[in-house]
This record gives sequence, C-alpha cells and structure tokens, in this order.
Amino acid sequence: MKSLLDGILVLEFTHWIAGPYAGLFLADMGAEVIKIEPPEGAEERRMGNTLRYQGNTRMSLTLNRGKKGLCVDLKSEAGKKIIYQLTEKADIVLQNYAPGVAKKMGIDYETLSKINNKIIFISSTAFGESGPYSLRKGFDIIAHAASGVMSMYADEMGNPKGPGGSAYVDIGTAMLNAMSAVAALYYRTQTGVGQKIETSLFHTGMALLAGGLVEIEKLDKELHENMLEVLKTARANNMKHTQIIDRFALMRLRNEQPESTRDIEVPDCYHRPSDRQVFAYYRVYQTKDGFMSIAALTPRQRLALCAVLGVEDKFAHINLGDGNDQTYFSQKEVMKKIEDILGEKTTSEWIEVLEKAGVPCGPVNYGVTIYDDPHALAQNMIWSLENPVSGQYKMVGNPIKFTKTPIKPTKGAPALGENSVEILKRFGYSNEQIEEWKKQGVIKDFWQPTS
Repeated sequence: MKSLLDGILVLEFTHWIAGPYAGLFLADMGAEVIKIEPPEGAEERRMGNTLRYQGNTRMSLTLNRGKKGLCVDLKSEAGKKIIYQLTEKADIVLQNYAPGVAKKMGIDYETLSKINNKIIFISSTAFGESGPYSLRKGFDIIAHAASGVMSMYADEMGNPKGPGGSAYVDIGTAMLNAMSAVAALYYRTQTGVGQKIETSLFHTGMALLAGGLVEIEKLDKELHENMLEVLKTARANNMKHTQIIDRFALMRLRNEQPESTRDIEVPDCYHRPSDRQVFAYYRVYQTKDGFMSIAALTPRQRLALCAVLGVEDKFAHINLGDGNDQTYFSQKEVMKKIEDILGEKTTSEWIEVLEKAGVPCGPVNYGVTIYDDPHALAQNMIWSLENPVSGQYKMVGNPIKFTKTPIKPTKGAPALGENSVEILKRFGYSNEQIEEWKKQGVIKDFWQPTS
C-alpha cells in the first residue's frame, strides 16, 4: 500500500522547532524529506551539552525523525548547484530562517521557483513577511507574548508566564506548515500550479486563542476601555500580572452578569501554574508601561543585551548546554539587574533599542490589546464579522497565507438554524417536506430573538 505522500520530495532548510517538526509530519506521512544542514549543523544540534551528545541532542533526535540528512555548505557555488539540482525534482521546500536569510543564501522562493515553478514553498517566520513586525527575530516565547497567549498565565512571582514544558506555538506552527503544504499539493494536482505559503509563530499564537478573542462591540466597548486603563496604570498601582488578570476576570464577570455581586475565586498563590525556570535571558520582564519578553538564546545575543543594558555577566558567552551549577545560580542576580533596568523605560522604547542590537524581544499583548495591534491588523489577523443576532464582532483570522489562493474574511457565524431552509432546498427537498420536519422538530429554522 502506498503512503499518503508517496513519491513526494521535500527539501528542508530548517532549525529550532517549527520548521523541523513540520518536516517530521510530512515524513510520517510518507514523503521523502531531505534535511539540508550547514557544516556546523542546524541549531537544534546545539541545544545540549556538546561533548555529551556528540553532534546529536534530544531535540535533534526528536525533530528529525524519518528524514534523510544532507550536509551542504550553501555559501559555496558548488553547494548551491547541488541544491538547485535537487530543486528540479522537489515538490515541497520548507524554510524557517530569519527574514532575509533565505534570500541571502539563494534558497528563497523567487530563486527556486525559477528553477521549478511547481514547487510549494513554505516560509515560516516569527511574524510573517510583511507588516511592522516582519523583520523581528523571534522564538516561541516572543510569540507567546505578542499574540496574547501569555496574558492568561503567571509564574510564581506573579508575572506573565512563558512556555513551559511544551513549546506549543512552535509545534502548532509546524502543524499548520504541514497542513498548508498538503492543501497546496492538492491544489497543484488540479491546476499544475505551485505557490509560496507564509506562516508565522505570531499567527499561530493568535489562532490558538481564537475562542478567547471575540469582541462584540455593542457589549464590550466600555469593558475594554476600562481594561486598557487598568493596564496603563498597573505599574503605578503596583499591580502584579496576576492581579491584572484577576481584575480582568472580575470585570468580565460584572460585564457578563451585571446583577452579580460575588467575587471571583483566586488561588492563594501567584502562579498558575508555577514556572521555576531560572534563566535571565529567556524571560518576561515588567517595563515602565507593561511587560515584554526577551529571548537571547545565542551568546552573541546575550552579550549584546548585556552591553545595551550595562549588565555584567561573566557567563553570557557560554553556550546554553555547556553551563553548570555556578552559571545557573548566577542568573538570579543577573535577572534582578535586568529587571530593575527595564523598569526605567517603556516597552516600545526598549524594543527599539534591543532590536537595533539584534536581541529578539517583543511586547506582552493581552487579549484586549491584540485587536489594535498594528501588526495583527496589517497581517489581516483580526477579522470584522457580523452575526444577525449579536451584531458586529471581531475575531482572529486565518493564520496561513497562501500567495496564489489567499484566504479572505468570511461571513460571521450563523445564528441557530439560519441556513437550514436554504441548504435543504439546495439539496432538492420540497417546501412541504421542510415544513413537516419543522413541525416534527427534526430541523430548526432561523431563530430570531424577541424584542
């Protein structure tokens, strides 16, 4: 029996999680996935003690299951020639380098599609390839913060909680990468046309929050104005993140049930659940007007952060997997210094400074702020829809960007039974049969609220 993707060739130029995990899914479905790495190996090979794992790490062993490995130096012309020859036979190309890197390496869609115009090219970045955040570097924690996911959790100090045991924004993006590749393959079988597809960690984070990001204008306008005021004054009022989300929960309760006078039940602790990770460079910090996330995972990024903030850390140059107890416990002191300094300026001021220094960072968005986020709006991730009962409302749009078959905002969710008659008629049922089913309670027609 043939596999689902038998005969499909995938070229994978990826590192970390979102890219490699997508290739894993395609390999699991039977595609031949060739993992193409530079001479020094992909980044996931360095996420562990170098000597102990000897070129492999738990991360690389997990994420590259079912693949074939090819090590090529794309900085050389001969290396490029090899890749271009493979491209002639390829069906899918996966890449998740930082914006601009694929073009610099000569493996961007514009270059490869001239060799094979039928390829399906998945470009997976932190924030997408257009919009005000498009050039930002990012990891799972950055997307957790900026997309609004992080706003619902707290660590043991009462601050917004980053990803815990599972980097599910990365993993969710990988799933979308694989799904979009298969969808584009189907389109190609019908048309013979390949295309470029864009996904991002930011889009995925918002998509994961879809059910919690619904703003009904006529019901929520005053509530959201009050929430924004709480955020603006939180630091001045010495409010922890947990106190903010507890206040929001109470405000939502009062909005949904105006007659209610009961309090919300708050656990007798700051954390839900606890985050005991001690690493100053992959954390969330409070600024003068909010919170921001930092993900300085490479030595260069950590040294740049220390230089910008004027913080001394004698272990900043050490690879993450090569530390010891001394480097671990020293992080608390470094963390406190960074925390004090970041509290002196606003989030936007720090982002501007740190981006110039090449340090991945981003704001912590709350559900109430994501609707007006300039990048979310520019990326068409906030859709304005309408329901015949509830009226105008906003929600998260589709996170996958097909370049030749773009997904556009649809109509709002139907009211109960709104399209029952229309659908049944389209499938050939008579008015008499439909009316009989209504009487029997077999179907329901469009429900209208009583005035």
